[in-house]
Amino acid sequence: MVKKKKNDLGCKFLGVEFSGISKDTIFKSIAIICILSVITKLLVIFVTTNVFHSFVDLFDISYYLTYAANIAQGQIPYVDFHVEYPILFLIPVLLPLPFAMMANDAMTYVYAYQAIMSLFDILTAILIYFIALRLYNKKTALISAIMYSTAFAAGYFILTKFDSFPVFLLILTIFFTIYGMKTKGYIANILGFFAKIFPVLALPFIAIYNSRDSSIKDEIIKILKFGIPVGIILFIPVFLIKPDIIYTYLFATGYSVSVYVNTATHTIFSVLSIVGFSTSAESVSVIMYIIMAVSILAIIGFSLYKGIESEKRLLIVILLTLFSMIFFTKFHSPQYITWITPFFALLMAGSVRNIALFYIGQVIVYMEFPLFFNRYYTNLEYTGLAGTGDYYFIITFFAIEYIILVGLVMVSILSDKFFIKDVIEVKEIIKSCLITKKEN
Repeated sequence: MVKKKKNDLGCKFLGVEFSGISKDTIFKSIAIICILSVITKLLVIFVTTNVFHSFVDLFDISYYLTYAANIAQGQIPYVDFHVEYPILFLIPVLLPLPFAMMANDAMTYVYAYQAIMSLFDILTAILIYFIALRLYNKKTALISAIMYSTAFAAGYFILTKFDSFPVFLLILTIFFTIYGMKTKGYIANILGFFAKIFPVLALPFIAIYNSRDSSIKDEIIKILKFGIPVGIILFIPVFLIKPDIIYTYLFATGYSVSVYVNTATHTIFSVLSIVGFSTSAESVSVIMYIIMAVSILAIIGFSLYKGIESEKRLLIVILLTLFSMIFFTKFHSPQYITWITPFFALLMAGSVRNIALFYIGQVIVYMEFPLFFNRYYTNLEYTGLAGTGDYYFIITFFAIEYIILVGLVMVSILSDKFFIKDVIEVKEIIKSCLITKKEN
């Protein structure tokens, strides 16, 4: 009988059983992940400012500092001043405040904020490593985490926005779910919703995945069991005092904004205008929102019909849903790359070609922001006049960017060799049903 090597023995870490890997290997991998994540953030700041002579965007952080200062002065958020995001958004806003108050310096708030957001990002990278251990061998799992840790475009927005916090809660949801901790997964997802809306898009698929050993009805009851009390605590009190808080949640629909020029919607409108097709950006947007709704419902319906039996399938359907919202909506921030980069890192770590494509995606998003912002476009307009070289350049750039992002999603889908086969099977069933109905 051949003895197993020490590294092939399983171990227990953070209460989770891991097979085929030692605790020493896990610690070494975590150290690599942490070091690379920190180095990447420092390089992003250096390269952005000293090589490309661009800027580190502190616009949002300046608002966060204002909110924190208002609270420190005794004002009540949502009541005494407007806040754009759900109530748990205030956690990353307030965490750097003690450091700024001790130093009595606004820039201390900025540096503390960036450090705290980077810490959440490191935790996300570690969770990605643990999730990847369920998908791959230990070497590929580490590559997956390294890809995420060195994703420099996403890293830029970790330093300048608060998305690191809800992304962490979303990935924590997936970690708990795939390691059989259903209740913790639901709680993490519900908390994610009250930090920023997008994590809740994963909830239907988490429930379907969990229903493998129960039923959808049982999982819905569990969600309500935890969701209702959390909702009462985090939403109802503020809503009763300030009913306008509802607009914080409706903002995600884009009801109050015009069509941003860096969206797929405006890019399609611009291309149609160039070729002589008369329409408006708002008309294109209506069609895009219809396609978004149909797409998300189709993904949920497909998942209900075929079930979600594997971790890869779970990651793919969540990625498709998040990307549908990003692609079809009429407003856009390049920071949305932080939502989907974890899924690309998890699903594209299997080959050198895919890894190269992953970094190409990071390059083009980094070019969009900060390098091209203000130079070629702002949120609502191109800086170049219609018909000029700059005008055609930026439209071409956005078209290429969205083609590349769609390509990354397609490559991620292909990591599940049965996904396309299952889609074709469902398509044929629907087609057959429609033909039968028509004949009757």
